Amino acid sequence: MLEFFTRGREAPSLEESRARPDLAVQMLENAHPPGDLATPPIRELMLSQAVGRPFRHHSDIGAGPFSGCALPGAFVIIPPRVAGRCHMRDPARMRFLGIPADLACDCLECDPNAPLDFGRLHAMLHQDPLITQALDVLWQEMERDDPAAHLFIDSMISAVVVRLARLSEQTRDIDACRGGLAPHQSARVIEYMHANLDQRITLRDLAGLTGLSPWHFARAFRHNHGLPPHRYLTRLRIQHARNLLTRTSLPVTAVAAATGYSLPQLARHFRQAVGITPSEYRQQIHHGSSGDPEPSQPAVIGSEPQDPTPDRKILKTDSRSTA
Repeated sequence: MLEFFTRGREAPSLEESRARPDLAVQMLENAHPPGDLATPPIRELMLSQAVGRPFRHHSDIGAGPFSGCALPGAFVIIPPRVAGRCHMRDPARMRFLGIPADLACDCLECDPNAPLDFGRLHAMLHQDPLITQALDVLWQEMERDDPAAHLFIDSMISAVVVRLARLSEQTRDIDACRGGLAPHQSARVIEYMHANLDQRITLRDLAGLTGLSPWHFARAFRHNHGLPPHRYLTRLRIQHARNLLTRTSLPVTAVAAATGYSLPQLARHFRQAVGITPSEYRQQIHHGSSGDPEPSQPAVIGSEPQDPTPDRKILKTDSRSTA
């Protein structure tokens, strides 16, 4: 990074550079006139922060164009080995931090040969108090030449990289929430529910199948299916109980166990969904009713009808299952 700004055509814009032979990271500030700034593919993960007056810009750093007004403290993230371009309509003063890609990968404990990609963060301007303060403090500490400064800089670089990863996760969660689950995610969750109806299933278990936080998963799932995960799971359990009561001679206690419930839990949920108890349901079947007794509400899982039970933010936890 430093070589580009000190020896290339950007050299006249360089105001100050701060680098030490015992540190892998580099920082610099430049004052750029209105016009284009094109950065070549370099080895470092690079952060560019506005530190002067606001300036209008149009940028593309490898993940699609974006534009706006860069306020003091705002920053962009340029991935390693990716060319960037920024057209500035106003004079711009910027601070740059270059972090070697292998060092960033070490901070995240990821494969150094994998692309260091923070997703949609590469296609937007950011304001984050932690990153802003970290870059300010790093700029100051890069002037110091003592062991404490070295230790502080190493720690702060790790904090910056991890923070970028967290911001990327948040952005990915929000995007998923807005658009619901991807088809393969939804299919995986539903398949897991069907395969584990006799087990305790938590919201965290289901969220882990999609890589989302429990909160964002619950919202995304409801976007797809019209029901919160715990209500959808209850529907599956009750439908399975109905099938067992109709087609097998299993005792009701065994039906409860096969659906992940204790006997009182099954009785409560079954009555809420069907309008009668499991034993009464079976009695109607044995007394020659044509087909299944008519439930008080539709129990067809595919139709995903509204459920009368109170809305809850998390899957209800009982002694055996969550539903």
